[in-house]
Amino acid sequence: MRELSELNRDRDGDEEVWVKHYSSKHQILLVGEGDFSFSCSLATCFGSASNIYASSLDSYDDVVRKYKNARSNLETLKRLGAFLLHGVDATTLHFHPDLRYRRFDRVIFNFPHTGFHRKESDPCQIQ
Repeated sequence: MRELSELNRDRDGDEEVWVKHYSSKHQILLVGEGDFSFSCSLATCFGSASNIYASSLDSYDDVVRKYKNARSNLETLKRLGAFLLHGVDATTLHFHPDLRYRRFDRVIFNFPHTGFHRKESDPCQIQ
């Protein structure tokens, strides 16, 4: 992702980093994270995750059990200042105590992993 990022300075002299459609100045909510690799990549490119709220439907224990890189990704996100949430149902965000009054510039829900091991373009996989 690093090659996709651009650096700009705003009026306050703070560095703003852009990665495609996402800015380090945006308040970003990620829902349905699996191993938290996307949010970790974004935070790493930004050099900070203070603007990132990353969430999963699974509990912390389930996430680290299911995904071999999850623990490392979560540790990196925590170190960079991300707000991490587990057990979050994206269809009921308006009821979540940590999210219901927050406003976000970007809400990211990446295409969910289907659990199969064929090529992503395989019609059976897509179905």
